[in-house]
Formats: sequence, C-alpha cells, structure tokens
Amino acid sequence: MMVTDLIFKLFNQLKNTQMKNVNLNIYKALILIVGVLFFVSCSENEGLVQTRLFRPVLSKELSSVDNTIIVNMGKMKEAIAYKVEISRDTFKTIVRTFEGPENNVIFSGLVWNALYQVRATAYAADAQYDSKISDLGEIKTQRFPSIMAIPASSDVIDTGAKVHWTTAGAAVTGVKVFAFADELLQTPLASYTVSDAERLAGEKIIYGLTPGTKYQIAIYSNAEARGWEVYATKPPLVLGSNDIDLRGINDPAILSTTLTTAVDGSTILLDGNNTYNINSTYSFNKSLKIKSGYSFNPAGATLNLVANFNLVANSTVASIVFEGLTLTSTDVAASSKYVFNVAQNGNIGEIAFNNCKINNFRGIARFQASTGTIGKYTINNSIVNNIGGYGVFNIDVATWTAGDVLLKNSTIYRTNVFLASKSTTATKSVSIEDCTLNDFVAKTRAIFAWTNEVTNGITIKNTIMGRGWDTTAGGTDYAIAGYSGLATSNFIVVNSYSTADFKYVTGAKTIPNFPSFTYAKKVEDLWKDIPNGDFSFKDSGFGGLKDSGDPRWRL
Repeated sequence: MMVTDLIFKLFNQLKNTQMKNVNLNIYKALILIVGVLFFVSCSENEGLVQTRLFRPVLSKELSSVDNTIIVNMGKMKEAIAYKVEISRDTFKTIVRTFEGPENNVIFSGLVWNALYQVRATAYAADAQYDSKISDLGEIKTQRFPSIMAIPASSDVIDTGAKVHWTTAGAAVTGVKVFAFADELLQTPLASYTVSDAERLAGEKIIYGLTPGTKYQIAIYSNAEARGWEVYATKPPLVLGSNDIDLRGINDPAILSTTLTTAVDGSTILLDGNNTYNINSTYSFNKSLKIKSGYSFNPAGATLNLVANFNLVANSTVASIVFEGLTLTSTDVAASSKYVFNVAQNGNIGEIAFNNCKINNFRGIARFQASTGTIGKYTINNSIVNNIGGYGVFNIDVATWTAGDVLLKNSTIYRTNVFLASKSTTATKSVSIEDCTLNDFVAKTRAIFAWTNEVTNGITIKNTIMGRGWDTTAGGTDYAIAGYSGLATSNFIVVNSYSTADFKYVTGAKTIPNFPSFTYAKKVEDLWKDIPNGDFSFKDSGFGGLKDSGDPRWRL
C-alpha cells in the first residue's frame, strides 16, 4: 500500500461514528500524525530531501598544553567549514572564535590556569542547513610553571602583601602589581625592585594596596615572568568612637591596663606582631571584643596568660569575644592555667573564640563556683591543642547553667576532657559541626560527660572523630566512652566519620547512630602529620575529603 493510500484510509476511519467516543486530545494527535504522513507522501517519488547537518562531535577529548587549548573534532563529509568558539562565562561573552575548513583547532595565548567552555557549529554549502550549536564541554589551561608560593591568608593585610618564592634558578629581580582584570599582565600598576637581602630570603613585602581589592602580583627575573598569583587584600578595619587601637605600641603590659579603662562594648585592637601578658587576674564586668589587627604573622597577636580571666561578682556581661588571637601559657603540662576560671555569681550572654589558636591550659572555660548562666559558648574556626583535666568547656558546679554550646569549623586535639557539665539544670543545646577531633578525650573518659540533660539534643555534623588520647608515653589504649548522664537526651548525627582506631570502652555508653561512616584505616593513614597538628588528608580515597572535618583541611 502506498503512503498516500494509507493516509486516506486512516483519515476516513477518523470520520467514522466510533470516533465520537475518542477523547478530543487523542483525535488531535491522530490528525497530526496524518499530517506528517501526508508530508512524507508528497516526497516519496521526489528523491532524498537535504536536511540540517549533524552537530559536530569530538574525535578526542578536549586537552590543554600550557596556556593552549586543543580541539579535535570528527571530520564531516557534508561540512564545508566549522566555527569553534571559546568562552569563560558560559558564552555570555566570546573570548576567541575560529572559522575555517579545519576540524582540528588550537587556541593559544590564553589565560593560564583558567576554565574555558568550548562549542562548535558545522557550516553547510547552503547556510539554511548549518548544524545547530554543539557544546563540546570545558577545559582548564595549565597553571604557569611558577616558583612563586600560593598566598596564605596571613600573606595579605588591608594595604599590603607578602610575596614569596623558591630561590632556585635565575635570581628574582622585581615584583609588579597588576589589576585583577589584567590577566595577561600587560599594564603594571606598580613596580618594586628586590634587594639582595629579599632575594636571599625569597620574600618581599609590598605596601600601598587598596583594602578590599583583588590584584594580580607577579615576580620577574629581569623581563622574564617567573610566576604570579591573585592576592585579595582584606577589608579596612573600621573602629568606633569607643574602640581602642593598640597597634604600633610594643608594650606587653598595655592590654592589662587597657582592659580596666575600656568602656562597655569596646573593641580593643591589638598589634598582630606583638605579645601581651596577662600577669594578674582580670575580672570582666563589661562586654569587650579583643581582636588582632592585620599582620603577616599567622598566629596573630598573642595573649600570654600568666593569670586567668574571671567575672566581677554579680555582674551581667553581654559578650566577651576573642578574634584572630593566639591564647597560650607556659603551662606545657596543662595542669594549672586557665583562660576562664569563673568563681563568682553572674550572667554572661556569650563567650566566643573566633579564628583563634588556644593551647597549654588546664581548661579553656571552667565555671567552678557560685551561681550563674553562660548563655552561649562558641569556638569557631579555631585550633585547640594541649588542654588538661578541665577541658574545652566545663560546668564544674551544680549551680551554673549553660545555654548553647557550639564548636564549629575547628580542630581539637590532645585534650584530656572534651565537654562536661555537672549542672543540675539541663543545657539547651550542644553542636559539633565541621570539626576535626583526635586524641580529644583521655582514655576511659566520656566524650560528653553530663550530670543532667541537653534539652534540644547533641548534634554531630560533618565531623571526623579519631582515637581517644592515651597520655602514657608510647601508650596505645585509645578506648573511650560515648557519654555519661544524658539519660533522655537526643543525638543527631549527620555525615560524620570515625577512624578504625576510634574505640569504646567495653560496657560504656555509645553514641546512637555514630558514626555515619567508618573509615577503615587508622588516624596515621588519614592525616599527614598529627604530632605537629597538620590534619591535611593523606588518603585521597577517604570519602569525606570534600565535606567532612575542619574545612581548613578539606580538598
């Protein structure tokens, strides 16, 4: 049967009375099919009809060599030419275009270490039959073979940058600063000569930059570029009328004096290159923020606590915040010194440690006498190390009450006690989020040691727990307890890991639903240099490389 005969037969059937029972949409669909068949029938004796070219496809995967991208497409017999385009913003703008008969195309002289998208069109002799655009994927150019170091956070302040490099090969003679958008390094904003001493050290500090601005900074051996990196200066430090700027004053005792004279709500800005001694107990009766100013010292300003902080009796303090500091003591045995050792009645809205390093204390925050409330206790983006028997947080008396306890984006290792409360009043909440913990509670002790309950539960999220801490020289007893007390408290565990040497004491309470996943190897297999506090991942096969543990160590 000819196609035309089939069309008319089908059409006649559609007109039969039985179609009255067919849904209108089905009827319309059948009419459409009839139309298509009719169109085909008109061409059945007229030969083949020319159609649009197929979209180009790759004969090899996209590749890059240095700052060149190579596009190898399959040769199309019907195509007379090709158009290949590259972009860096998914074709909102076109960076480069090639048009010609070649199906293998090379784009050279591109930006180093940059991601490009690639697309192509095949041209027919008659433009109406050109192919549709084919997205061929994306490819990144190689990183320039640089001797320059990738800048760390501490290599940038608001108005300056520390540039450093390896001293191999030709001597570095100059440093140039370019606008961030000047990716091909064509128009320097400033140029600096490298001295013999700087050349020997492989380091130069430059000033005169604008706060809150991105730059391309490059090093040169005479006219030859040896490397460049993007530097983003920090935002300007804005001080209020009651804030106190101690930068540029090299006096270890000046902070102690300033604490007594500062008004409620002040920020005390310290020199990031200096050490400040707290030689006698300071008791808070006002809200203060103690913050390190920008410096090229990665540790920030250092507070050497010879004596601890306390609270003035019957005081109400909204917040006490430490930011960008190193808090330490000479108590390497972690047996006698504290950051806070509170022994007075009072109320504290919040104690917070943001971006701090805390080490060599018997306890960080101990509430050990009288009656009071600590509304919120936060350790965020910090590293805690070598803490003794009163731990990271400790309500060491029945009559103090804790609200929310939050440890976030932090690394905590070598601590005898982790979190504890003897309060007879329930804590509001405890959250451990995005943390790396190892040797973080002494063998046989409980991770969460509570007398009462935690009303809103204990949350463990995106966290890695390694082994317990055997403080005996050469000891290998790492077994610990999950918790004590907390008879009715809820545990919420999300995307959290333990290592193979995380072990519970026989008969101890175990944390419900922890871990989410078990890493099958030991801590030494997972992390690079545990004794020196480097918890970068050693094992590239670990499942939590990108979303678990302290973010500073993630890939």
